[in-house]
Amino acid sequence: MTSIIPCLSFRKSLSQYATFLPRLSSRALSTSKVRRDVLSELENQLHPRALIERKRKEFEEKYGDKLKKKVKSEGVKDLDSLKLKVLAPSVKAALKAKKAKEAALSEIKLEEEEEQFKQDVKGQQSASAKLSDAVERRLKERELKKKEGIKHSQAEGDRAGIKPLSSIINLPLIHLTPHDTNAISQIWTAYHTAHPTLSNSFLSAPVPSETYKSMLEVAKRNPFFVLPLPRLTNSESISKKQEEEGGKGGEIKTDEYEMFYLQWIFHPTSEKSNPPTNSKEPLPLNTSIIFTPLEEFKKQGEWSQPFLTLTHYTDLSQTHNLVLMRGEISPESASGPKGSLTNPGFLLSQQQAQLLALALQRFYCTSIQPLGESPKDTQDRLKRAQALVDFRERPEQWSWEGLVEQAYGGLV
Repeated sequence: MTSIIPCLSFRKSLSQYATFLPRLSSRALSTSKVRRDVLSELENQLHPRALIERKRKEFEEKYGDKLKKKVKSEGVKDLDSLKLKVLAPSVKAALKAKKAKEAALSEIKLEEEEEQFKQDVKGQQSASAKLSDAVERRLKERELKKKEGIKHSQAEGDRAGIKPLSSIINLPLIHLTPHDTNAISQIWTAYHTAHPTLSNSFLSAPVPSETYKSMLEVAKRNPFFVLPLPRLTNSESISKKQEEEGGKGGEIKTDEYEMFYLQWIFHPTSEKSNPPTNSKEPLPLNTSIIFTPLEEFKKQGEWSQPFLTLTHYTDLSQTHNLVLMRGEISPESASGPKGSLTNPGFLLSQQQAQLLALALQRFYCTSIQPLGESPKDTQDRLKRAQALVDFRERPEQWSWEGLVEQAYGGLV
């Protein structure tokens, strides 16, 4: 029984739908029109040129007579010429309009950029004015501090680029004891010659105030000059035979010289002496004289390595009529020039440094006439003074001849 039921139900279902089958089969399922429309659209998409050409032909067939009359009336050869003639004015107008639009936009952009530039300039001017005010204010503050420091401190020498005298000797003790000029000179000399570490690298000398003032006036007019310096013999080049005969290295040669360039530098001093004196004049300027080889100066300029620096301290010029001179020999460096043969670790020997200091005095003390000076000595002194002037005013015509004799006068 169970196997019959599904079969009966299936037959029943077929009988229910049997009445609809003839109706469905009798309806026409034609899609030829739709197919033609799809194919036509597809052809137009695949062959746009053909479509355009077909439409052009249709247009010419429809308006052929009118177009021929138009060609004839316009006086052109063919339809293409007519198109160019008809379309040219509109194209030119379009280009002209485009250029006018671009010109207007460019002008607007230019005006915007000009306005922005004006605003930038105003901003920069404002910033520059603020910066100038700040710089000027800083300079005024610095100048005020500098003046106050000069008035109230003897240590202004640190700012001027030299070590102050008060850091070398005890000035308050010298003024309180008190010490006379001779005592101060002896203390100054003994300190530099007997000191275990200073004796090889420093020179010292007391200079009368009037002598220094005379040198200072000459130096202000002639802050630059050159001096010859005798070379030292090389101890390594002496043979054993010369050693047996008593030859020694490190001696001064009198036939070979090296030219040294010197420059004076002037430093500010206190306006009044400490302790105060009856003098209304300010203290003379402190000075430094820097010596460097001329060849070194030609190559390096202001960056040249100083070999010797002479410093004059005027702190005691009014109270003791004394100016203290200190010379410092520069130490040898690993990358710099070789040191002295007789003064290891330093660029010059004591002898060479003393010769430079002596030659400096001979050229810059020419305004002072010594007592009992002979006519020949007077003539030599005036020649040295003229050498300074010629070097300053006519360097290209300046002569090196006789410079050694003028500098040392037969001392070497």
